[in-house]
Amino acid sequence: MEYESLLERDWMLLMDFDRQVEWICEQPLRLRYRVDGKPVSHVPDLLVWRGGEPEICDVKSAERVDDPVFRAQVRAMELACGEAGWGYRVLVEPDRQLLTSVRWLAGYRESPPDPDGESARMLSVLAAGPCTICELLSGAVEPMLARPVLMHLLWVGQVLVDVGEPIADGSRVWASSGWAA
Repeated sequence: MEYESLLERDWMLLMDFDRQVEWICEQPLRLRYRVDGKPVSHVPDLLVWRGGEPEICDVKSAERVDDPVFRAQVRAMELACGEAGWGYRVLVEPDRQLLTSVRWLAGYRESPPDPDGESARMLSVLAAGPCTICELLSGAVEPMLARPVLMHLLWVGQVLVDVGEPIADGSRVWASSGWAA
């Protein structure tokens, strides 16, 4: 994916982690409109398909949100998206801990080797209820090899953790509804 700022990159990562986001397109369109009779245009940052619904997103730093030129772009995008039946959002800096947790889990996008069947074992354990990461890994044949398997399960959403908090051995994890062991 291409991005124009580090903030845009961060939001694309968070959307990649969001299980409701089906598709992301960068700089998807150019909106042409008039301000005080003069032609202007705006290219929003992202088009996101979330839960089957399109949503246009502009990504801006907090200090740029109140810029009069950007405010005019927001009004034009809100009007155009409203007419099209699309959602529209302005995204500013995300929660730092959320971003830190998701960045960590993104390193486990690819499914690691699982010769001991830890994925099935962990999902089976979690079917009985939540536990800590430490408790879940303590039953592993080889805990150091099971940890990347668990982190991958967290990335793909089969196992859940509060990503608004630091991910540590004491973090509680639970099985996602809709996934079976």
